[in-house]
Amino acid sequence: MIGIIYLGCALIIILIASTIEKSRKYINQYLSEFLATIGAIGLSLVGIMANSEEIFVGEYKWKDVWGLMLIIFIIIMFVAIYVGASRNKHNFNLNEEIKKNQKLQENIQLYNQEYYKLCSTTILFLFKDFFTTGNERISIYKHHGNHFTLLGRYSGNGNYNRRTTYEYNDNEGLIGKAWNEGEQILTGSPKWVKNGSEYKKFMKQKCSITDKRLSKIRMRSRSFFIKTLDDKNTAENPDGIIVFESMEPNKIIITECKQLLENNENSILSLLKNMKSLTNRVS
Repeated sequence: MIGIIYLGCALIIILIASTIEKSRKYINQYLSEFLATIGAIGLSLVGIMANSEEIFVGEYKWKDVWGLMLIIFIIIMFVAIYVGASRNKHNFNLNEEIKKNQKLQENIQLYNQEYYKLCSTTILFLFKDFFTTGNERISIYKHHGNHFTLLGRYSGNGNYNRRTTYEYNDNEGLIGKAWNEGEQILTGSPKWVKNGSEYKKFMKQKCSITDKRLSKIRMRSRSFFIKTLDDKNTAENPDGIIVFESMEPNKIIITECKQLLENNENSILSLLKNMKSLTNRVS
């Protein structure tokens, strides 16, 4: 068969394969190997046919064009090497970026953990008069997008003092209701007994929250005071929200909570602003 027909058939096969999505992706993914294979086969063929009297195309025999074909397949081999080197460099750079991103995420996590400790310690220091029995807790949340992120919390009871990764939507629960109305006071909630049916019924009457979420709450508080935190220096939404809660049904007294907030308002707002600045720097 005339040599040019071999090359034509090979080119047609490659063109057909490149029109099929799966084979096109495969060729792109392994382009350097694909070119290297073509180059190696071509060089082998040139070596075999170098002195052949067989017709390559028209009046030209293989022995007449082997030098040109040798140059073409050598160029293909060099292209394969270049493509492979470029891909390896890209993969190296990609791996470096992945490592940098992982390091950044670790730093963000570390900053958040340290800030959480600072915020929780500050809550204890500022509101120590509130913690009298071990059944109270204060939590501070920052509003972000359409949800709340826990910045810090303190309770004298270790079971209630654990950090949670759950993010309340800003229309969910008493927190969401306080966010929309400015504040919420709730006392006299029934005690959680057995499966908590009375507690769930009571809470669902007061706000939008599911049985599933209520079942996962570690501290089933019976009295609450929740208020938005806002420096009122901008037209933006409030900066966050603070939650006073207690396992005792009548522990929360709104005047006392408001007085504690008034006494420590600047410090609390400073915590929220610092967290916002930190978030902007590491995001």
